[in-house]
Amino acid sequence: MSVSHSAHAVYGVVVAPPRQQEALDESLRAQAHRPASGNSADVRVQLFTVGDGEHIVLGAGYEHLGPSTYRAVPSLPASKGWDDALLEQVGNLGLTVLSGPCWHIVHDLG
Repeated sequence: MSVSHSAHAVYGVVVAPPRQQEALDESLRAQAHRPASGNSADVRVQLFTVGDGEHIVLGAGYEHLGPSTYRAVPSLPASKGWDDALLEQVGNLGLTVLSGPCWHIVHDLG
């Protein structure tokens, strides 16, 4: 059995696992039905889970970090509307923020 690794820099918030995972999933799916407005303030929040769901990150931006690569964290851009979009999603769902909003390095095994 082979093991795969993935590593991303994710701009987001780490949240406590929600009591109602279905509500979180539905809220994130509903974003797909928004018409593309071209407005940079319309940020799509994505879900990143680490391990078996014990760590949940809601991300507004991310960058894949490939093998044998590096990035200086200060060089990672953050858009103006990301904090607002993340905190709105957290507030709408009554989630508890454990960390962020900031850049997180997410390394997972698959």
